[in-house]
Amino acid sequence: MTALHRCGSTRGVVMLLVLALNAVPGCSSKPLTPEEQAQADLSACHAQIRKVVADTARADQLIALTDELNTLGWQSIAHVNQYRAKVAALNSNYDATREDFEALIKEQDAVRETFLKKALALREQMSALTTDAEWEQLKSARLRALENGLNQLGS
Repeated sequence: MTALHRCGSTRGVVMLLVLALNAVPGCSSKPLTPEEQAQADLSACHAQIRKVVADTARADQLIALTDELNTLGWQSIAHVNQYRAKVAALNSNYDATREDFEALIKEQDAVRETFLKKALALREQMSALTTDAEWEQLKSARLRALENGLNQLGS
């Protein structure tokens, strides 16, 4: 499988994004704040990368890209939450027009497209830094992270 094949789907981008946000559930006796959990998960992700990718230089690059993707992910979540608030406000405005809604949706579509392009570019770079075996070893963390990230986005 080539790096290009590993990075061609939106679902893969979402999965990798979520990996950056929530790699592994944290272990604590008290619930962590979302920010604390995200930092714990990111630290666990860094450790997993270092465990799987033996080449220190490649691991460093992969961690830097993971951090960049993590930042992009948090920005995206913040934007989605802002969008939800704008939709709710617009929906409660009796005088809102169809054009108001269409403009808001068009704006959100443009932001989402930009986000996906950036996330896909980061994912392609990450994929190019790993072998097929390394990518496969990091896969289980991405799948666990997908569920955690979707839960975070849904809250």
